Amino acid sequence: MPLTTSTKFVSVIESGTDWRDTSKKVLEQLETVRTENDGFNIGFLYVSDHLCDDLSSILNLFKSVLNIEHWCGCVAMGICGNGIEHIDKPAISVMIGHFEEDQFCVFPSSDIDDGKAEQALQPWIDKQVPFVVLTHGDPMMDANPAHTIKKLEDLVGGFVIGGLASSRSNHTCIADKIADGGLCGIAFSQDLQISCALSQGCTPIGKTHTITKCHDHTISEIDSQSALDVFENDVRQIAIQKTNIDPDALSSKDHDQLSEDHEQLFKGEVHAAFPVPGNDKGEYLVRDIISIDEESRCIDVAQLSGQGDHILFVHRDSDSVKTDLSRTLCALRERVLREQGDFNPKGALYISCVARAFNDFNNQDKGGELALVKDIIGEVPLTGFYASGEINGGRLYGYTGILILFL
Repeated sequence: MPLTTSTKFVSVIESGTDWRDTSKKVLEQLETVRTENDGFNIGFLYVSDHLCDDLSSILNLFKSVLNIEHWCGCVAMGICGNGIEHIDKPAISVMIGHFEEDQFCVFPSSDIDDGKAEQALQPWIDKQVPFVVLTHGDPMMDANPAHTIKKLEDLVGGFVIGGLASSRSNHTCIADKIADGGLCGIAFSQDLQISCALSQGCTPIGKTHTITKCHDHTISEIDSQSALDVFENDVRQIAIQKTNIDPDALSSKDHDQLSEDHEQLFKGEVHAAFPVPGNDKGEYLVRDIISIDEESRCIDVAQLSGQGDHILFVHRDSDSVKTDLSRTLCALRERVLREQGDFNPKGALYISCVARAFNDFNNQDKGGELALVKDIIGEVPLTGFYASGEINGGRLYGYTGILILFL
């Protein structure tokens, strides 16, 4: 059922043929639960990139029909709803809710240095203590997104969470109005009860290593051995598990014996990961392995590295995504039960990596990761999107899934 309600939120997700058809389906369902004094004053809006060019029209229509002034969201290649995701098709996911007016503050698109975010947030921060800062951003912004996120965290002081828009067109975001470039979003005060969890979606391979020689993105030595030797030794173990073939036992003429599963390890399933310093949850930042140089025995990764940094290699496939997501959500549920005495979330936001949108997990007929989210957290109004980079605790992640619960 695309419509889900609670005492504080209502969510709807629909697909259609174009923006008018899809908007009509969403609004007709929302109107069935609206009352004159329902108090809804905030909306979260995520639109598939098939409708990117129509985002301004969609936002204006929703503002007018629903009489809600404050909105945040973005475009994405896939969008999320309660128990369902719509990927690579015209679709809209929306959740409307009500808070006290002083419990939140929307801030416009900004590179932080330009002062726009500070100008919008500072009067509110003077009266409220920021708790959670939901952030959307343009991955093509002029500044480094990771650096800009850190600047926002320094400015606000709250827990910065969210994601970067994903699109084959413009990476447009929403902060009451259409926003391009930089970061924008909404800050929530500590008066609200919000709980968050991050699922890495990967399985570590081998132990954590130390980078002993590197330059920029190129890692030459790990644990005082050639980087490629260490990488190959770690990957060898997972290759044997997946294929029952020991690569060392194959001669060059037998290379064709390598199964498709084994070759797939080098087509996006194995990544470099950098542990988050001081993090007691064992979180790490997953980064792509850009290239491997057989001659120099170096590896290039999508992360600036420094001598002494820690690194490990991780494996990601449909099974690891599902297993880790299930574990993470169950742990979140148990934590909320322990702290609150019951588990009755009023609304939820789910932000996943766009790479997870197109894997086998989300192509299964029985449902993808949103079906698993629903199985564990229940029938809760939910909206969200598939991001080109996920933000958690002021850091930019990849390949993760993030759940935000309004309790």
